[in-house]
Amino acid sequence: MNIEYYFEYLHLKSIGIKPKIKEAIKKFIESFKNDSEKESWTIEYLPKLEFDSNGRIRNELFEEIIFPVLWNGYKNKNVSLMIWLVKLEQNYYQNTNIMKSMGYKSSNQIIRECYEIDPNNEEIIDLFLELELKWISYATHEWTDEFPYILVGNDGATKEECKKLLENISFLHKLDRNKGYSKYINEYEKKIKQNIKMFK
Repeated sequence: MNIEYYFEYLHLKSIGIKPKIKEAIKKFIESFKNDSEKESWTIEYLPKLEFDSNGRIRNELFEEIIFPVLWNGYKNKNVSLMIWLVKLEQNYYQNTNIMKSMGYKSSNQIIRECYEIDPNNEEIIDLFLELELKWISYATHEWTDEFPYILVGNDGATKEECKKLLENISFLHKLDRNKGYSKYINEYEKKIKQNIKMFK
């Protein structure tokens, strides 16, 4: 791997010479000799990489270098690399080929596996809570007094689904280790119970 090609890419990017940026990143990717070099570079440089406004890394770098390393880390149950895989979901969730190679696993599924491996890891706990709160935000975003329903996917939750969501409330409070979202979770619980009452 020739790191000078990477620095050349960063320089061209900083001065905005777009026609040469793609050429530079191609030279850098092609300079890797093996998977070991890809892993070493990813572990060292991933925390330093710049993201665009959508939380994405340049596609070529992610697909050719970073993702293979992270996915191999997932298969080997390397929690640190699994966490990165969750954090970088914006880079692959719309990529059919990558999602297929992952067996269509979601970031929620992966972070749950991380938690099962290392339930005392605070980074995992906080990231797990963040993902759960995002899901709650979506599930309740159409909630009104006239439409008191929790969404699961694009449909209203069934009575059985509501009961399962209710069973998860205590776990949400456990993830909320700093108790910053207790009120929000309690309000969500009330909505689930109200939703259940709608079933006759």
